[in-house]
Formats: sequence, structure tokens, C-alpha cells
Amino acid sequence: MAQLAKRSGFTLVEMLVVIAIIVTLVAILFPVFATARHRANMTKCTTQLQQLVTALKQYRNDYGKYPPQPTYNATANIYTGGFSALYPDFVDSWEALVCPSDRDIDMKQDVAKARRYSSYNGKADDPQSDQWDFQYRTYNYNGYDADGQDLDTPVTGTLPTWLSSEGRGWKHYPRLMNRTAPDYTIVTHCVYHRSFYNKDQDRVDVMVRLNGDASNINVATWSHVGASGGSPFETQSN
Repeated sequence: MAQLAKRSGFTLVEMLVVIAIIVTLVAILFPVFATARHRANMTKCTTQLQQLVTALKQYRNDYGKYPPQPTYNATANIYTGGFSALYPDFVDSWEALVCPSDRDIDMKQDVAKARRYSSYNGKADDPQSDQWDFQYRTYNYNGYDADGQDLDTPVTGTLPTWLSSEGRGWKHYPRLMNRTAPDYTIVTHCVYHRSFYNKDQDRVDVMVRLNGDASNINVATWSHVGASGGSPFETQSN
């Protein structure tokens, strides 16, 4: 009797079963890997922000003030002020100015570096289309509005009761135009982690204060204006 040929390889059914198992495993593991990557990015972002606060204080010691509000000079194609002012004299690595979750400059890193772009100054219009001017700023120079965006002009008017009740004046208002800004002043909050969340109410930013304290804040809660008329961004609440 002739010896039967040995079977090699997979049958079509077996191949389909293997593919189905792989697809199932990917579907299960992808959210796990995505979450792990997100947490790692937030941890790195937090560390970078704390290092930048140290550099800001060194800048203040040298110049007697914090860097001015960041602006984009379209003529010179460069950012000035804000965290951009720290590079390269106070921060020797440009990468420290960029959040690892910032996708706005994908494939544009060399151009962004030449412009001294920083994720922590705020959100640019559309770097992918070479529109580098600010959509809004998060570097807290003039003071925040209820959504945590830096105002174009300084907050003025009647001194808030949360300052006057402590016997303090406008020079102590928590913003970086004041060299006497208190330690609890929010320096910036990173908006580049928001895309990870499917629901607006779950969005989280990384925030850092002048004393180096960093924390994750729920954007929906911080942007909410309550009956008292002020969001935590405006009052810089602890």
C-alpha cells in the first residue's frame, strides 16, 4: 500500500480560525496599549512641565521678570516669549518644549524646531497647513478666562474678593506678568491629551503651578462657570 503523503500547512478553515483569534486579540489588547501609551505620555508631559517651571524661575532670576506673552512673528517665522524664550539658553533641548501627545506637528518637527514652537504656549492654528499663529494661548501671562485661555489684555477692574480679602492687590494676581505672582499661580495647562477621551466631560489636561506642583484636571469641571461667576481657571483655585 502506497504511503500517504504527509500533510503540510494549514487548511483554509484553520487559517480563518487563526486570523479570527489574532483579530480578537488585537481588539482586546489595542485599548490596553493605547491607555498605557496615553499614561506614559502624560507622565512625560508632567515631568517636562515641572522642568520648565524650574527654567522659568531661572529666567526670572536673570531678567527680573517672567517671559512675556508668547507671540508668533510671521515675518521672522519664529515664536517669541512664553516657553519659547527659554530655548536654548535655559532649556538646551527643544524636545522638552513639546508634549509627546502633540500630533499637530507630525512630520513637521524640523520646521517646528526652527520656529521654536512649544506645545505649552498654546494651540497653533494649523501647522500642517503652515498656519502657525495662535488659535489660543495657555501660557498664563495676562490671566485666564473661564476656559483657561490667556487673555489678550490684562485682567483689570474691581479687585476680586479672593485677593482683597487677603489684603493683596493686582500685583499679586496669579499671572506671569506679575513678578510677585503667588506660588499657586497656574503656569500653563497642556491641552494635547484631550483627543484620547471619547466624551467631552472626560477630557483631562496636565496642569503645573509656579511651585512645581503638577496635576491632572478635568476640563469640563474647570471650565464650568458656577453661580459665583468664576471658574477655577479664573480664580486659580487649589
